[in-house]
Amino acid sequence: MANQNKISLFTAILININIMIGAGVFMNTGPLTKYLGLFGFTSYIASAILLLPIVLTIAKLAQTKAVAGGLYVYNKEILGESIGFLGGWSYFLGKTTSAGLLIHVFVTFFHNKINLLQSLPILFWDAILIFALIFLNILGLRLGGKIQYFFASAKFIPLIFVIFASASLFNPNLFIITALDIQNIFLAIPVAVYALISFEIITSVGHLVENPEKNIKRVILYSFLIVALINIAVQFFMYFAFNKELLSVNIPVLLLGTKIFAAGSHIPSIINASVFASILGGSFGVFSSNCWNLYALAKDNNFPFKKLLTKINTNNVPYVSILLQGVLASIFLAISQNQVTLQNMVIFGVAIAYFLSSLSLLKLLNLDQKRKKLLPLLAILSSTYLVFLCIKNIINSGISFSFIAVFLFGIILAVYQKLRKKINR
Repeated sequence: MANQNKISLFTAILININIMIGAGVFMNTGPLTKYLGLFGFTSYIASAILLLPIVLTIAKLAQTKAVAGGLYVYNKEILGESIGFLGGWSYFLGKTTSAGLLIHVFVTFFHNKINLLQSLPILFWDAILIFALIFLNILGLRLGGKIQYFFASAKFIPLIFVIFASASLFNPNLFIITALDIQNIFLAIPVAVYALISFEIITSVGHLVENPEKNIKRVILYSFLIVALINIAVQFFMYFAFNKELLSVNIPVLLLGTKIFAAGSHIPSIINASVFASILGGSFGVFSSNCWNLYALAKDNNFPFKKLLTKINTNNVPYVSILLQGVLASIFLAISQNQVTLQNMVIFGVAIAYFLSSLSLLKLLNLDQKRKKLLPLLAILSSTYLVFLCIKNIINSGISFSFIAVFLFGIILAVYQKLRKKINR
C-alpha cells in the first residue's frame, strides 16, 4: 500500500479516542452518582483495572501480526478456524450494533429538537445517516484523514468546557465522606465499562497503521489511558459542581451551560448539540474499521460470495462489506430500538472476542515455558467476569432476537461453506 494511505501514530490514537468516547461520558454522570455518590469516579478506576489485563493482552497480540481483521486473525491462527470464526463473527456483529446504536442516539436527540425531522420516522433518518457515513467511506473520506480532526474537535470542545466549567463551580463543602455501599460498585461497573471498551478497534485496521509492530501497542495503551482519565475527570468535577442534582438531570452538559452563561444564551444548546454530534465520529470510525473484520472473515472463505465481499475499490475500501454492515445495522434498529438490550448485545459480542484473545495469548505463551502467564490468566478472569455481567444483564433486560438470528445465520453459512469445501475436494 502506498505510504500516504498509512495512518500515523497520532492519527491512530485519535481514531481510537474518537471511537471510544461517545455521549456516555456525559450521560453516565447521573447513574454513577446514584450508585456511588461522590465516589462515582471510582467506578472508572475499578473498570480500568478490570480491563487493563485485557488491554495489555490484546496489545501484546497486536504486536505479533498487523493485519486486517485483528482479533479474528489472532484467534483463528492460535485457537483454530472454528473458534476464530466464532469470536470474529460475534465481534463484527457487536461493533455493527454499536455503530447503529450510536446513530440512533444521535438521530433521536435531533429528531426530538427539530420539527422538520418529525415528519418522517426516526428509523428513516437512522438509515439515511448510516448510509451517508458509509458512502462517505466508499467515496474516499479516509479513516485517517482530516475528518478525524473534525470529529475530535466536536468531542474535545464539550469535554474541555465540562472539565473547566465544573472546576469553576467546585464546591469543597460537598466533600463529605459517608459509608460507601461496596455492593453498588458492582452495579456501577457495567455502566463504566461500556464507556471504556473499543480500545482494540485499531487492530481491525492494523495493516493501515505506520510501523505497526511498534505503534499498535502504543495506540491501544495510550488511547485507553487517555479515555479512562477523561471519564474520571468528568465524573469527579461534575459531581462536585452539582452533587445530587445530577440524579434528576438527563442532559448535564446543558445544565452546566445554563449555570455558566447568561440567561437566553444559545451557547449551552450549541455545546450540548456538539456532544451528540461528536458521537458521529465514533460511528464513522466503527463503520470504517469494522468492515475489515467482515472482509477478513470472507477472505478466509467463511461465507458464500467471497469474491464479492472482498472487493476493494480504488480508495482502498472493501465497499461491499461496508454496505452489508450498513444493512445489518439498519436491520437491528428496525427490529429493536431498546438501547439497554442493544448495549448488552454489543458488550456480549465484544466480551467473547476478549475472552478468546486471552486464551490465545495463554496458548501462545505455552509454547515458551520461560515466559510468564499471569497476564493472560488475569485477562481470562476479567473477560469471564464481563461475559457473566452480560449474561446477567441480558436475563434482566431481555435479548435482541434480531442479533441472535443474524449471529446463528452467519454460523449456518459458515458450516455450509465448510461442508461445501469438503465436498468439492
